[in-house]
Amino acid sequence: MSQRSILALMYTVDLLRQRGVACDPVLARHGLDPARLDPNGEIERDRELAVLTELLPLAGDPAFGFEMGQRFGLAGYGPLTMLLMTSRTAFEGFQLGVRYQALTYLYGELSLVPGEEDTALILKPIALPASVRRMLIDRDMTGTFRLVNDLQTQLGLDLAPREIWLPYPEPRDTAFYEEYFRAPIRFDQPWAQATIRNRDLATPLPFHNQAAQDLYRSQCDALLARRAGAPEGLADRVATYLDLFLGDFPDAARTAATFDLPERSFRRRLGEEGRSFQKILDDVRLGKARALLGDSSLSVERIADRLGYSETAAFIRAFQRWTGQTPAKYRRLGS
Repeated sequence: MSQRSILALMYTVDLLRQRGVACDPVLARHGLDPARLDPNGEIERDRELAVLTELLPLAGDPAFGFEMGQRFGLAGYGPLTMLLMTSRTAFEGFQLGVRYQALTYLYGELSLVPGEEDTALILKPIALPASVRRMLIDRDMTGTFRLVNDLQTQLGLDLAPREIWLPYPEPRDTAFYEEYFRAPIRFDQPWAQATIRNRDLATPLPFHNQAAQDLYRSQCDALLARRAGAPEGLADRVATYLDLFLGDFPDAARTAATFDLPERSFRRRLGEEGRSFQKILDDVRLGKARALLGDSSLSVERIADRLGYSETAAFIRAFQRWTGQTPAKYRRLGS
């Protein structure tokens, strides 16, 4: 998986500390020295997600993602900021933002879909644990909106969206959503989306300079190449990622997308390490099954449901295949 700037994680840790959350033990569990986080440092997206999955619920606020996203100012995007500012038009800037989205902090895939009058900027989230899904989607949408707002302030633009989509059920308090985005909000949509008028996106940008843009593009390309170095131990990192879930495990295609790999390359890389996606998923499920059978009073039926099996019998057969015992016998013997 490609790496990203550690700044977003540092922003989040700072915000949580302001709320009195003890972040250091969580960081230490993931091999991060709280006293030595370098703003110029980088972190793998899956590792960052594992940290956030532990940290964000400690905020005790499902709307915490809004506060996180508002910390993503222009300075946090490096040469990408200057590349966008030197674009020919706002639309070209959005195209470059999509092209170089790996230099952002998103947990999803950006795309730009032009229509006759409007263009949709679409964010399709990757598979995210339920405990942090809304917060990270809010963070990504708010962070993107903050970036656009900062750019249009610098460039004298007006790119107010006509409508915002969010891919989760409507929360109890929605007033601050419309107040922040300055647009109608539609919840329970298939993905996140902001719709912008084509005439606004066609506005020429005042700082367009082709020579400067070529320079910043080359800097962005170099940064992408450096961050995309092939990591070692992909199988172990996939296992760590899958362990974040309970019940609704992502399939191979969704997991590959999380690791910025085409599914075919993803499976090949795992094969080169002597593992398969199904074997990794089975091992994760087995570990969770053992823990639930040994440390809880949940019925086998409830455990099967928690592990994403639609039928209890399928879980029992799988557990027997893994261990040679039924779940009931495993629990009874305390194996």
